[in-house]
Amino acid sequence: MPSPGQMTSSMALWLHLRRRAASGQGPVGPVSAPPGDGPLVLVHLSENADDPLPVGGLVKAMVSRRPRLRFVFTGATPTEGQIPPDLRETRLVLPDDPAAVSAALDVLSPGGLVLLGDRMPSSLIAGMADRRLPIVLAEARLLNQGGRGSWRGIVNRGLIRCISNILVPDVTTGAAARQLGADPDRIEIVGPVTETLPPLHANEAERAALAQILRGRHVWLAAAPTMPEIRILLQAHQAALQHNHRALLILAGLPEELVPRIRAETESQGLAAVLRSEDEDPMADDHVLIADDPYEMGLWYRLSPVCFMGGTLLPGPGLAPRHPFEPAALGSAIIHGPISAPFAAEWLQLTGASAARSVTDAETLSRAVADLTAPDQAAMLAGNAWSVSTGGAAVIRRIADAVIDAMESSQ
Repeated sequence: MPSPGQMTSSMALWLHLRRRAASGQGPVGPVSAPPGDGPLVLVHLSENADDPLPVGGLVKAMVSRRPRLRFVFTGATPTEGQIPPDLRETRLVLPDDPAAVSAALDVLSPGGLVLLGDRMPSSLIAGMADRRLPIVLAEARLLNQGGRGSWRGIVNRGLIRCISNILVPDVTTGAAARQLGADPDRIEIVGPVTETLPPLHANEAERAALAQILRGRHVWLAAAPTMPEIRILLQAHQAALQHNHRALLILAGLPEELVPRIRAETESQGLAAVLRSEDEDPMADDHVLIADDPYEMGLWYRLSPVCFMGGTLLPGPGLAPRHPFEPAALGSAIIHGPISAPFAAEWLQLTGASAARSVTDAETLSRAVADLTAPDQAAMLAGNAWSVSTGGAAVIRRIADAVIDAMESSQ
């Protein structure tokens, strides 16, 4: 027998849907399914997401397992480049009116619904539940869904009981789902979805030749540093040279117009600099390699056990900050400052996994560079970062498997 709380939330949901029906926008416009005869998946993207939702990776993972799948996207519009160009898909604006949504579902005949993000569209969820079709909620934080006694909270308690699988990124979100009334057996902690980047390209012959030249030297990289950061980086390198006179700093990802200033600044501090664009390889007595070709970042990540991410310590002239998963995917231990934009979510994940070293000024930067000359410390940090940068792919596959398995078991 349902508990009083379940009866209350069910009644609240029923009243909520009645109100939606009374203020309905009328029938939805022309509805047509994508071409083909494969199973159709409805994907609702939350309009409230702070960060881009992982829809591109998810549909690719699903299609790799079931190539005939078709998709209809509702809610927020996928950003440009997220959706594979050859995907069989359409996009649909659904009103709040339950009758209009039900009519659209009759035309589309979906096999399942995926909810990405925090929004729980009541008419769509209720329409799918009425048809006993699977609903999978993924990448939802569920921390702002209304208090226990609020109307929105009571309605959401009714909605969440309609959901077949709730895939949450962490324990906190799992607890929030249980507090909303979700069946614990339907909740699975899969971890956060992180963007998975393909490793940057590098010429293998060039890498092997430079690795031979740099063998035995402590090499560290500054990726896309700003001009104010370069001054601090050179100070940190001076300190590193006191402990290891063969240390080499690579400055890469630089605006062409700043290269003369960077070289002058380097030489003014008594450091010998060599320019990559002049086809010079660093000699044993060179201290700094100025790599001014931004398309060779993959090469420098592979050659550098330690990498400082530019634009994270001091703002100023320079190129845009690089994605922190670039060095992480190629085995480089990461040093960064307190500026997290535009990759705040990625830095939070790396920090939480003890996968990056944070610095605040020249002194802490020098200390971090010195500490990470120890191969075991650099390897531990790099290993943690690699796990974070590649873990998103496993989470995406788990979500894709959950959706397909739920659809197949409901047939």
